[in-house]
Amino acid sequence: MLRFDPGAPWPLLLAAVRDELVDRPWDPPGQHWPHLIPTLTGGRDRKAGGTWLAVRRNAPALAAVLNAPPLPPPPPGMSRPSRGELPLLALTSPGGPNPDQLTQYDAFHLLIATTGTVSMWSWDGKEVEHQVLPPGDHIAVNLGLNTLDDPLVPHFAPLLTATPSPPVPAEGTTREAWDGWVDLLQGDGLAGDDPRALIVKKQLEDGRWYGSTSASLVALGRDQVRMDFTATPEQPSWYEVPVP
Repeated sequence: MLRFDPGAPWPLLLAAVRDELVDRPWDPPGQHWPHLIPTLTGGRDRKAGGTWLAVRRNAPALAAVLNAPPLPPPPPGMSRPSRGELPLLALTSPGGPNPDQLTQYDAFHLLIATTGTVSMWSWDGKEVEHQVLPPGDHIAVNLGLNTLDDPLVPHFAPLLTATPSPPVPAEGTTREAWDGWVDLLQGDGLAGDDPRALIVKKQLEDGRWYGSTSASLVALGRDQVRMDFTATPEQPSWYEVPVP
């Protein structure tokens, strides 16, 4: 969920939940890619080395990837690169993503935001689509942007609209900085297996558990970035992430 208001002190506000297999190992947000940009900050997927969400303080920006419905498996002997590379490429490639390179990945939605522009790149196996988001509130899910095909969107869209923009001071606790946005990420009391759920928890047919493994709050200012994080969205323990 995000709010884009180019004229505000913090033009971009993002509230994000990561859903994944709960036993997939990962590292909390940090500067995990010194070979790209030493100060690039985000959580790291230990299995593939990429990220689901990363921020950059120099020329403030963020990039996040959502897995779209999967494509058919590649031919035998071939593989696709991890979609966790995409936020890193978005924040380190001059001029943004190269559409010709995006088709090598499994299906995805890639959100890229600065204080002046918010866009989403999508690949569904047939075509690459680029959307520029207008100012306002938006919800991105695995099925796309602001889509009513996912029952989460019509449930949480009015809740997002009703939540005032927080003060987001440069210092202070997460509650002091984000106010009602912390409450918004509590999930409105929905069960983890509810189709509308923001905080997900369900057992798959193969016995593995899939759920919300972390949540992040990110604010982009014209010369600063604030990021807050919890590794336990069901019973959150928020802290501010250093973004050098």
